Amino acid sequence: SHETQTTCWDHPKMTELYQSLADLNNVRFSAYRTAMKLRRLQKALCLDLLSLSAACDALDQHNLKQNDQPMDILQIINCLTTIYDRLEQEHNNLVNVPLCVDMCLNWLLNVYDTGRTGRIRVLSFKTGIISLCKAHLEDKYRYLFKQVASSTGFCDQRRLGLLLHDSIQIPRQLGEVASFGGSNIEPSVRSCFQFANNKPEIEAALFLDWMRLEPQSMVWLPVLHRVAAAETAKHQAKCNICKECPIIGFRYRSLKHFNYDICQSCFFSGRVAKGHKMHYPMVEYCTPTTSGEDVRDFAKVLKNKFRTKRYFAKHPRMGYLPVQTVLEGDNMETNLQAEYDRLKQQHEHKGLSPLPSPPEMMPTSPQSPRDAELIAEAKLLRQHKGRLEARMQILEDHNKQLESQLHRLRQLLEQPQAEAKVNGTTVSSPSTSLQRSDSSQPMLLRVVGSQTSDSMGEEDLLSPPQDTSTGLEEVMEQLNNSFPSSRGHNVGSLFHMADDLGRAMESLVSVMTDEEGAE
Repeated sequence: SHETQTTCWDHPKMTELYQSLADLNNVRFSAYRTAMKLRRLQKALCLDLLSLSAACDALDQHNLKQNDQPMDILQIINCLTTIYDRLEQEHNNLVNVPLCVDMCLNWLLNVYDTGRTGRIRVLSFKTGIISLCKAHLEDKYRYLFKQVASSTGFCDQRRLGLLLHDSIQIPRQLGEVASFGGSNIEPSVRSCFQFANNKPEIEAALFLDWMRLEPQSMVWLPVLHRVAAAETAKHQAKCNICKECPIIGFRYRSLKHFNYDICQSCFFSGRVAKGHKMHYPMVEYCTPTTSGEDVRDFAKVLKNKFRTKRYFAKHPRMGYLPVQTVLEGDNMETNLQAEYDRLKQQHEHKGLSPLPSPPEMMPTSPQSPRDAELIAEAKLLRQHKGRLEARMQILEDHNKQLESQLHRLRQLLEQPQAEAKVNGTTVSSPSTSLQRSDSSQPMLLRVVGSQTSDSMGEEDLLSPPQDTSTGLEEVMEQLNNSFPSSRGHNVGSLFHMADDLGRAMESLVSVMTDEEGAE
């Protein structure tokens, strides 16, 4: 930008597109939030107009068959130009070739070239283009599996890992990767081969069966297809929350209540009505329902009417096939282990000191004094942090209790004054109200004292320092001085007493807060 004298990696139109995606952050469900962002991106890049056959023709025309080979910027631009030139011939009013090439190049580099080397792999290019093109979902699966399969049509763990790695980069670039198992694809690979009874290689049919279960790492792709199919769907039903009729987009029908439908806006924002709960079973429709589906849902609602809450608690809905988290299970062997072995051999050949073993390969051995000291220090820091957090929570609870007591006392003091204004008289000795306020004073102190001792006495870590009693005694003495035992005060003095009580409470909180800061 010559005006601002700044340089940016993103095209101005791409920056505007990313800013518009922030409007979708209010969607509660990660798979739908990611899919809706990708759908907007897909349409902005005009890839929703690209058929699978046209994409394959362009790839073959540029002889992009070696999936492990890198593509430089010029090769990417040439292939994208071929793709968008053909789209312009079919959709003249929708495709701006220079802009689409720049935008798609920008997106591919953001996804697969975060280090800005100017190169991406051929497999990455194919994965990005095919994932967002217009094709049947299983056709995309077959094509992508074919790219990583061997000449015999089988795929091992390493090749499947390459495919899943390139696929997960797409939601990662949108900041949504944590919802799909993280960037570590090894749990997904293990899940697939466990589904295949731990075979050394899998064929395309078994891979498709696994993908139909919507594994967590790839669930965003089938949801993207459902979002695209539901965009123009019109359902002859009325939303029970916002009263939209007909419902456009997704339609969610309750399988717990009769004639209860929700539009996608209300469902994604978590709105409910008529006592309906979000955990109740529902069915999603991205196309208008048929009579058979209506009868089937009616039967399910009737059956659920006779089921108890315990049944729904024991049978939670599973939206997708979960994979193990990043920290679960043993990691499979990677290109990292081979690199370690190679460096180890080089060190041994040169007579250098041996390389330290990775943490997972280190044998169990006695800890050195320095390590034991560091571990002990870390443990003490964690305990100290826990003690501070616990005591801060106690202070917050005490503050709330004091505020509640002060509020009730002010209500008691305002009541006689209000009655006096109504009757046209003055209250000279409100003994009843004063007795109630006097009786609440020791109760307030007992509540604070008992809860403090109960909360802090369970562990020595949570016990207050020895000088706490001195500060509390001073505050209690201040409270006792503010509330003499005489009963001859008027309403005005009662208000002054309430203010004194408020200041005393503030002093109590200040004493405990100062003690916390000193510690």
